[in-house]
Amino acid sequence: MNKLNFRFFALVLFFLGLSNLAEAQCAGNDASIEICEKDSDVANRNFALFPRLGGSPTAGGTWSTTNPENFYALNQSTGIVDLWRINNYGTHSFVYTNTDCNETATVNINLGGYPGEDNIDGSANACGDDNSVNLHGFLGSNVDGKVQDFNGLWEEDPSTITGFLEENIFNAQAAGTGIYIFTYTVPDVNTCAGRTATVVLEVHPPPNPGRPTSVTFCANDDFSAYTNFDLNDQLLGEDPNGTWSEDATGQLSDLNDSIINIQELYDTFGYGTFSFVYTVFPTHPVCEKREVTVNIDILPVLDGDITAEDICIEEDYVVELEYDDTLLHNGAFLISYTINGSSGVASTSLIDGDGHFIVDPTLVPLNETVTLEVVGITSVSPIRDVCPTVIVPPTTFLVASSQADIEDICVQNDATVQITEILDTSGNFANGTFTTQYVLTRPDSSTETSDSFDLEFISGNATLTVPGSNFLVGGEYEIRPAILNTFPTNCPLADIFIVTPLPDAIQLDLIIDNNCDATQIDVLVDAPILPDGTYIITYDVTELGSNTVLTTNTINFTGGTAAYQIDVDALPIGNYTASVRSIQNDTTPCRLDFEFEESENFSRGGVPEAPVANANQTFCLSDFSEAPTLMDINVTAEGDILFYDTDTDTNILPISTVLIDGEEYFVTNSDPLTNCEGTTRVQITVNFSNPDAPTSDNSTPLFCAETNPTLSNINVNVSAGSSVSWFSALSGGTALDNATILVDGQTYFAATNNGGCTSTERLEITPTVITVAPTAISSDVLSVCGLDDPTVVALRTLENETENEVFWFITETGGTALTDDIPLVTDTTYYAENYNSVTGCSSATRVPVTVDFSNCDPKNYDFFIPDGFSPNADGRNDTFFIPNIETIFPNFTLEILNRYGTTLFKGDKTNPAWDGRNGSSTAPNGVYFYIINYNKGNSEPIQGRLYLNR
Repeated sequence: MNKLNFRFFALVLFFLGLSNLAEAQCAGNDASIEICEKDSDVANRNFALFPRLGGSPTAGGTWSTTNPENFYALNQSTGIVDLWRINNYGTHSFVYTNTDCNETATVNINLGGYPGEDNIDGSANACGDDNSVNLHGFLGSNVDGKVQDFNGLWEEDPSTITGFLEENIFNAQAAGTGIYIFTYTVPDVNTCAGRTATVVLEVHPPPNPGRPTSVTFCANDDFSAYTNFDLNDQLLGEDPNGTWSEDATGQLSDLNDSIINIQELYDTFGYGTFSFVYTVFPTHPVCEKREVTVNIDILPVLDGDITAEDICIEEDYVVELEYDDTLLHNGAFLISYTINGSSGVASTSLIDGDGHFIVDPTLVPLNETVTLEVVGITSVSPIRDVCPTVIVPPTTFLVASSQADIEDICVQNDATVQITEILDTSGNFANGTFTTQYVLTRPDSSTETSDSFDLEFISGNATLTVPGSNFLVGGEYEIRPAILNTFPTNCPLADIFIVTPLPDAIQLDLIIDNNCDATQIDVLVDAPILPDGTYIITYDVTELGSNTVLTTNTINFTGGTAAYQIDVDALPIGNYTASVRSIQNDTTPCRLDFEFEESENFSRGGVPEAPVANANQTFCLSDFSEAPTLMDINVTAEGDILFYDTDTDTNILPISTVLIDGEEYFVTNSDPLTNCEGTTRVQITVNFSNPDAPTSDNSTPLFCAETNPTLSNINVNVSAGSSVSWFSALSGGTALDNATILVDGQTYFAATNNGGCTSTERLEITPTVITVAPTAISSDVLSVCGLDDPTVVALRTLENETENEVFWFITETGGTALTDDIPLVTDTTYYAENYNSVTGCSSATRVPVTVDFSNCDPKNYDFFIPDGFSPNADGRNDTFFIPNIETIFPNFTLEILNRYGTTLFKGDKTNPAWDGRNGSSTAPNGVYFYIINYNKGNSEPIQGRLYLNR
């Protein structure tokens, strides 16, 4: 490009730049302004922002702010801001936006603080009961809109500091009355100096009407002591400059009066609530007046009498109440009462001095005089307070449960009258003889009164029998007993019962010629008193076992008698039942003859086979608490078993007959269905067995508990061919196994066993089982130094035993006792056993002891750490090994490191020596480092160096 063209191009760029710059300044340039005392110039209420922009802004744009505190202070169209409405010191930004060029510019105003105006002339006042006084309310000026900044700092003047100021809120109640000084400070803003306003606040005492105490009286109280009742006595802590007022009682003559006449108050108005107000006015209008109310409550009272009549069970238990209606209003109430101390509540309506209530029957015991007492009353409708004082004397009453009970009977039968829970004149259950009558009312309503008679009562109960001669016809009867000299309960003592007439009778009968082998059965009917008519009599024959009916028929007859024969010849051999029955109603009550069905068993060729039994039977007498009887003989038979003395005797022996040793008995059997007895008798001979009791040379043998002795270890003597059986008691008791462990001092009983029978006599054996207590040792750990070559003698230092010898073992059971010269061995548990030389018994358990071989003081055993070794396989000093360390410090660890901190070897008791190798390779000659953790007591770890030289 030539020079001419270059200059032309530069000029074009210059003018283009000026054009763009003019367009960018349509919103003006940013500007900053500082205003220190905005409150000093009223013009600051219309502060124009647009002239404050730099450059050449174009009008027509809009203004905005991101600070919500300034939103209403700014006119967004005109850019006029009211600086008096910006109530926070500091920097405030306003942005001008020109949409024509889409540009903005910002005006920043650094605004100095305004603390408001001093208030020190006594116009700042608060009441002493205000716990939230806003101090901001005491700043400002008389110019509208001139308000202090809100982000300043309130502080108490040191001369009146209280500690009850939190931000701008002062707790005047906590601070108390007085004058307090506060400062409100806004700090420096750039070059604008901070400013302070002062408030002098006077806290005035609030009026105190005191704490009131109301008074409650009952309407029947004696008010004579309250004719000059000073209301001031019912206040506590009140200001003395208050006045009393009341509502239309006429008790207060003027504002200076505080005396009322409660007697006159009650005489004029009766019971009710009467309110008197005590008012105290403040000494400064910043406080409000205060007042309290004292109520004089005169409560209505239940004052009257109650009555409760003696009543019968299942009636309502009503209590009548009469009371002074001048002391109690009409309405619905709940009555609280007690019956013999048990509490109940009943509802009632009381009107003009009368009312009644029903008590809970579950609270009232029967046949016992109880005491009922009213103990409280509560108003339900209308709801009013009622005096808790109840002036009602108690009353007594009784609920009786006397009654007479008679079961239905048949004609001409006696009637039994059960009379229960009759009380004597003292209200107790009657005991003894009482004069009695009864009135009998018959079905035709005729009555008969019995003669007086003495009736014996026991605990209120008696039984009266009315002869059956009074009940010749059926129907409804009533018996009403009357018992003289008993408690007048007015309970109806009567009962109605039914007398049932007798039904017609009928008689049936069966006659079998031979029950064991019948050939003929006669059926007889005898009904001579039946009226004329047709009756059906049914008979049948049924096979026993299968219940199959083989023969059946009916007999029709008209009155009188009838007879019929049942053909049984065609029946096969077997057992049968023949029966005859009438279809008469055999459930008819009061029927005298109940034989409406007759049944009888019989057989055809039915003689039972002979029983089976051993001819000779032996009885062990020890198996019987009493002598054996015929019942104990073992017999197998069908049917019932029958015993006789001889083969021909006809007298059957009772099954409870006591057996006689060596005696012969004869047994047969019979069919229980037909009573047919067998013709063959079996002979049985009984024998008794009772071996002689064992004997012993020592009934109190001695055993050692550690051998776990059993019954098999006791020596007793029995006859040849016999054995011993053991029991827990002298007779009866539990059989004991021979392996039963013996218990010291417990008695065991031995019997001779021969042929399965044990002797009834038993031998008593009471063994002594000696238990030796485990060894008493002072510790279960023995601390020694293994370098001293300790022996068993060292273990004996733990022995505390004084009565027995102590043996030491290396086994928990068994083994051989150690002699004192036996060296102790590491990792071995030793056991101490007590031995009683007098009895030869040892303790059943051995006490274990572990041995700690590390109780060595290193300085006493020349303990040292080598500073080198030469692993050259010459048999001398071939390993790095610390002598005796595994004994003195059994839990030690050893670590070998090279000069780079690499671990070459880790050792402990199981691997104590380093052979100069690093795994599979050989460590070179040189200096190495060791770290030893002794892991014992307070011994600190140690580290050092060693030299390896091959």
